[in-house]
Amino acid sequence: MASSKRKFDDGDSNWEVTQVVKPPKVTAETAAAELQEDRGNYGSRASQRPRRERKRPERFADQLYQPVSKKKETPKRVTKPLIKPPSKRSLATKNSTSRRSWIEPHAVTDTVVNIVDDSPGLPARLSKIVRLKIPLTGSTLAIPTNQPRQQYSDESESELSSPPASLPSSPVFSYKNIQNSPPLDRRGQCAQRTPEPVPASSQDVATPSTAPENPLTSQATVSQHREPKTPEESIRGTPAFVHHTQTQSSPGSPEIHDRFTYLTPDSAFYRDANTVYSKSDVGLEDGQVHNQIETSCRGKTEPLPSLYAASEATTECEELSGPLVGEQVYTSDTDYLRDITERLLVQQNKGPNKPEPYGQPEVWADGRQELCETLHYYRAYQSACYSTGGFARGFMFDKVAHNRDYMDSNVVLSRAGGGLMKDIDSGEMKSKRDQSEDSAALGLRNCMIHRNPVVIITGVDNPNIPSKPPHQYCVLDYFKPTHVWAEKSGDSKIVRYRFEKLNTKKESWWRAKDAQEVIELGSLPSPVEKVCGSCNLQSPQVYLNGWMCLQSACTAFWKIYTNTAEPGRSMPAQEPKEASLVYDPRFLKQKTPWHNDDHDYPLASNAAELSRHAVPGENTSVAFWSGMVCPDCGRCTSRLNWTNWECSNTACRYTRTPPHTLIPALSLRDPLWPITSSYTLSRDTMSPRLELKVSFEHGYRINRYEIPGVNGFIAHMVANKTVLEEDGGPEAMFEELQQTDIGLQRRSMPNGQLKGPNYCRHFAVNYGMTYKFIAATASRPFDGAARPITSTRSRLNWAAKLLLAEENGKSMDEVCQEWQEKEFNEVLASGYFEEQKINYHDDGEFGLGPTIATLSLGAPGTMRIRMKARHYHGVSSVVSLYDDAAPIPGCQQYEAHLALQPALDVLKRSDTKAWNTRRKQIPKQLGLTHRGTARDVLTMQLGHGDIVVMHGADVQKYYEHAVEHAGKLRFALTCRYVDPESLKPEDQPKYAVGSDAEGYDGSGLI
Repeated sequence: MASSKRKFDDGDSNWEVTQVVKPPKVTAETAAAELQEDRGNYGSRASQRPRRERKRPERFADQLYQPVSKKKETPKRVTKPLIKPPSKRSLATKNSTSRRSWIEPHAVTDTVVNIVDDSPGLPARLSKIVRLKIPLTGSTLAIPTNQPRQQYSDESESELSSPPASLPSSPVFSYKNIQNSPPLDRRGQCAQRTPEPVPASSQDVATPSTAPENPLTSQATVSQHREPKTPEESIRGTPAFVHHTQTQSSPGSPEIHDRFTYLTPDSAFYRDANTVYSKSDVGLEDGQVHNQIETSCRGKTEPLPSLYAASEATTECEELSGPLVGEQVYTSDTDYLRDITERLLVQQNKGPNKPEPYGQPEVWADGRQELCETLHYYRAYQSACYSTGGFARGFMFDKVAHNRDYMDSNVVLSRAGGGLMKDIDSGEMKSKRDQSEDSAALGLRNCMIHRNPVVIITGVDNPNIPSKPPHQYCVLDYFKPTHVWAEKSGDSKIVRYRFEKLNTKKESWWRAKDAQEVIELGSLPSPVEKVCGSCNLQSPQVYLNGWMCLQSACTAFWKIYTNTAEPGRSMPAQEPKEASLVYDPRFLKQKTPWHNDDHDYPLASNAAELSRHAVPGENTSVAFWSGMVCPDCGRCTSRLNWTNWECSNTACRYTRTPPHTLIPALSLRDPLWPITSSYTLSRDTMSPRLELKVSFEHGYRINRYEIPGVNGFIAHMVANKTVLEEDGGPEAMFEELQQTDIGLQRRSMPNGQLKGPNYCRHFAVNYGMTYKFIAATASRPFDGAARPITSTRSRLNWAAKLLLAEENGKSMDEVCQEWQEKEFNEVLASGYFEEQKINYHDDGEFGLGPTIATLSLGAPGTMRIRMKARHYHGVSSVVSLYDDAAPIPGCQQYEAHLALQPALDVLKRSDTKAWNTRRKQIPKQLGLTHRGTARDVLTMQLGHGDIVVMHGADVQKYYEHAVEHAGKLRFALTCRYVDPESLKPEDQPKYAVGSDAEGYDGSGLI
């Protein structure tokens, strides 16, 4: 069918239908190409139909405005003119004419006004590097008179200058001592200091020239030559990015708007006259604000007065002849910043002669244990950081410190703990392995995200504390964790933290007395922050020496790139000399705003209070045996007495005695394991190596365990209801012990590596013969002791004789005659509050008899038996010597040990020196190590009224046991025979220890 063309005139418009051409065959390649050309084409057939274009009537050809096609809109850009820009000589002769032929003044004004387009339609690929070349020959800076003039130098410019990343919260810092600032709308004026730099990459300048076909893809800020370069940019010779990455992003990407948004003269912030006057920090002449308000309403034909200096924009990479527009301005030069840092470091008062503090700590302690038992925010007995549940809670800074650690009244900089080893040459603790972000660093990051402050504690040996702490441990205050970054110390990577005081309105007691604050927190400009060109991650500038990437995994980590005199080039990357590092005070004294700033969180802990109702076991909970902060003197006080707290400060007499509500014996019954008059079911578990014999006598189920290779046994006597309710039996004894003060106290133990006194985690008192064990305790006589003490001794004597009669096949009368000479003459009563326990130990002290018996009263307990590590591994943990004891089944490489034993026994008797040499060789020969522990071979569930008897010296020699319980209150009464001749004269009791007078006999129970 022949094509036709119809024309008609409706008086307003003409319509024209063009000839329909058969579309070519659509393939995948052509379809993709069409989609690339037209983003509105979604591949439908509708796009291939004939199109009608509306033709404008000819009579309106001269009057109507010809619209521009909207197929593809490209924002105007700063472009390089097609003709060569005029040279300096031509500018000298043809100043005004030449300038107007290149860029008209009106165009320059419009350029400044429309310098930023925040619309998402601006593609990143269309941006160009624009440098503003501003001659300084004919004008001076418009600078207020209340700030000192900065002396620029190549070194300071490359290290300190950086455009801010966001809208400043305070007026911009500029210079003073310069009078007669030129008006803002003068043509010859130089760049004005403005609150925010304007990146050249964001400028949208309309010029008469045409843009080149291939615009540059790199972008740089106007202050690019005052910033230290990142690694990639130094290699390419391109300007460094500041506050944004080098990767190209889509125009609508949120990342682009977050990183590329800068204030411009076109934004509402600058258009408001009051804002300009209050925020620009530039002196204005009379009537100038009025002119600015008027120009915002003028037509496009009139020039708009600019807040920026008139400049010659170009895309040429020429060397800069003067300061750049939009450069970040600081309060002073490098020397002034260095002076601030030096004065801050001087106030640390390093050395033994520290001044007195301004005040006294609110909370303090003389020992590590009482500190950890009292404070809820610090319970780390060994490490410097206490973290739990994914959050850091507290930090301790004491003797071991890094040489770059810093502390003042508001800021703390520290190295993360761990990774230290003693240096052979100096004997000091130094970093010997790389650190990584561990649970402490992750806990700090969680605190930063959730705005959780942490508490910082100082030790008396802290070299960085500004004053002399009055006590061994002193609590400073709550601090905000603000930064976690990596550095290098020697050849090792380390992790560092920055903390900032939360409540700055509260006086810092640890500042030196009569010391004046060098500079207030947050009074300096914001610290420099840049994005690394290698890893695209942002790092702050910590040191005045220059900016460095602080990402430990980056190839540019811990390297400074210094600009050279040759444009576009830099010196090879070098690691800084640690001795020359000087902190940037803008980083040290920055203020990080939190919503909970100046909140006063309590530093005191554990103000445990009883409810108004009498709740059994309430005063034996964890809160009531933990430490408390003395309300009178502030000392952390552990609960050492069974009945009350007593402040350990000799100058303080504070005590607190919470009342006890009786826990009835009937409340101890477990409904899932009912107690009846029948023999109770067993809940013990054991290793297959053990042999079990079960018997039922006198109301007890008797589980008798024999361990292979050990001469002895362990017996668990499980009580039934008949035994528990016996007159004067376990239930009566349990309630009597709650109502009688038998003298239970926490006993002192060897300190080990902890500073201050150290105590066991349960209460104990000894009756009868003196018993010298790890936690020594004074002994009391049986005469006048509470009935449960004497009744326990008599009951356990009977239980031991019963078991020994079965073991030896003798009658009770025969055993009683033999037992009478070495019957139990000592009772150790132990009391356990909620979650208290006793760790693995043995009862094989010198002078003890072979039999030990324990009566359990109250809450259920769990007793675990395992082989000692020395015998399990076959090697000692101190000097890695082979164990000289005969091996027993269950140890590692038992057959190999057994084969070596005869030769070692002969060598030990004949040549002691050769025997010791052989003991050093065997661990390497067999590959023995002392790491790890053996598994439990026996676990016994101890109920109320149960008895455990361990017989045989080998049981204590090869095995150890631990006990923990799951209730509110439990007593364990243990009997032993102590040989009086094994005691030193000074340890002999001052009273006579008589025989068992009660003579309990449980054989009458069925």
